[in-house]
Amino acid sequence: MKNLAEDVHGWLSKGMPAGGKVEVASYGHEIVMARLEGEAMKWALDIPDDGYHISLLMIGGELHLTLNGDRMGFVSPVYIDFIDSNRWENVHMDGCLKAYLLVVERNFFHEVTVKLRSRISEKMMEYVRSPFVLLEQEEAERLGELSSVLFGVMLGGNDVFHRELLQSLLSSCQCELWNTIFRRHESVYGAEESYHWGDTVSHFLYLVHTFCCERHEVNWYCEQLGVSVNALNAALKRLYGKTARSIIDELLLTEAKVALRNPGYSVQDVSDQLCFSDQSAFGKFFKRCCGVSPALFRRELEKEKTPQ
Repeated sequence: MKNLAEDVHGWLSKGMPAGGKVEVASYGHEIVMARLEGEAMKWALDIPDDGYHISLLMIGGELHLTLNGDRMGFVSPVYIDFIDSNRWENVHMDGCLKAYLLVVERNFFHEVTVKLRSRISEKMMEYVRSPFVLLEQEEAERLGELSSVLFGVMLGGNDVFHRELLQSLLSSCQCELWNTIFRRHESVYGAEESYHWGDTVSHFLYLVHTFCCERHEVNWYCEQLGVSVNALNAALKRLYGKTARSIIDELLLTEAKVALRNPGYSVQDVSDQLCFSDQSAFGKFFKRCCGVSPALFRRELEKEKTPQ
């Protein structure tokens, strides 16, 4: 099994300047956290696309990067999610740096956020396009304190409930982050009804994030919403440039990839979990969306894990 901590240290070492300081804490192959510090430095980051959820909390310093061809820069404090559906290039950090880099294996992150995802569906698609949160000082301090506690626990011993404690702390970090995101847009407290069952698009996104593994048919969502397929697609295209079918397929494909990365599941197990009629139907869906069969996708993952 690959050593995630060594991989992360390798990514950081590629661009580490003289005087840069990195401390790494890890929990097996599932989560690695690096605390970065340096003075008047430029630190290049090579962001991989290899089945990890990667985020960066910058408390001090500046960040410069190219996202989908657009060059941009940020002054701390700022939080960034390196969502792999985007194209990240030329990422580097400057100045008096203080930051936490968090790398989480997808299955682990999926376990942590499975209950949260249906609650954040209203903002998720917008966030994917621009996964940056400019933080107020108080917000940065809270996230920094949680990150510091998470880092400290990872450095500690492997107690009976060590994994569960890490999951709880990581969940707390995600809840704090999304509380901040929602504060930027609107208050959601005391508005549970409108939060879940507001306009048609928000309601659809809530439903599809909750039921995409069990319900693949566009018509089912339209029945719940009381609208026609054409009306739903028109609203989605106007806001997101996508149809209901494409959104359902994207979420279903993401769930499929997460499950296929788990060696404990057979392709048939994944097909059953995602409620396909049979393995053949799942294979056709996966190849249509991904360009390769589930079995080939797994073989390519194994090749990437094999040391050269």
